Amino acid sequence: MKKTLLVVAGVLIASVIAASAQEVLSANAVGYIKKTIPADGGLVPLSIPLNSMTETDIVFGRTSVAAEAPQGATVFFWTGLNWDGGTKGSRGWAAAQSNRVIAVGEAFFLKGAAGDVAREVTITGEVPDDTTLSKAVTGGGNLNPLANPYPVDFKFGESTLAANAAQNSTVFFWTGANWDGGSKGSRGWAAAQSNRVVQAGEGFFLQEVGASGAWVASKPYTWP
Repeated sequence: MKKTLLVVAGVLIASVIAASAQEVLSANAVGYIKKTIPADGGLVPLSIPLNSMTETDIVFGRTSVAAEAPQGATVFFWTGLNWDGGTKGSRGWAAAQSNRVIAVGEAFFLKGAAGDVAREVTITGEVPDDTTLSKAVTGGGNLNPLANPYPVDFKFGESTLAANAAQNSTVFFWTGANWDGGSKGSRGWAAAQSNRVVQAGEGFFLQEVGASGAWVASKPYTWP
């Protein structure tokens, strides 16, 4: 399967070129992923699958996405029960949003301002070199906002998350207007869900009806 990874070796510079390849081609790679906030208050589900270049945690207010999001944009984080968010004002993000730590493999929503044009934001950071990355998944019918912890596209049905999900668990993908999902049956996932390609930096929801656990993803590239 073709995997999308946007990288550049060494430092991120203005002349960086986006690469779409099976492997990362250089060590100590720094990458970027372009995402679009839809016009007129549209929503986009995002994640940050690149490591911070300055600290251990991914702190929303210190990401390139937060910096590039226009005034009037709103960010929403899932609390486990509902969405909790805040809007970027003339002085930037409020502390609650700015200081929010985003977990590896966690998804969130970014919403444009009403009446605004489409805006492009860039996810930047170092390409993860961990052999595996893990994201906790809460069971018992709870909803989990998830994303590939690595900066590559993947086919949902080929992931360990899909394979290990209990029967009757449901996955939801954002269409740009609403959630579109399907449940895992006795024979597995239907083709629409199994063949769904989740883009690098794209978020989705899994409602896991089984026990709580973790999605352990393996590094899909050789370097870094």
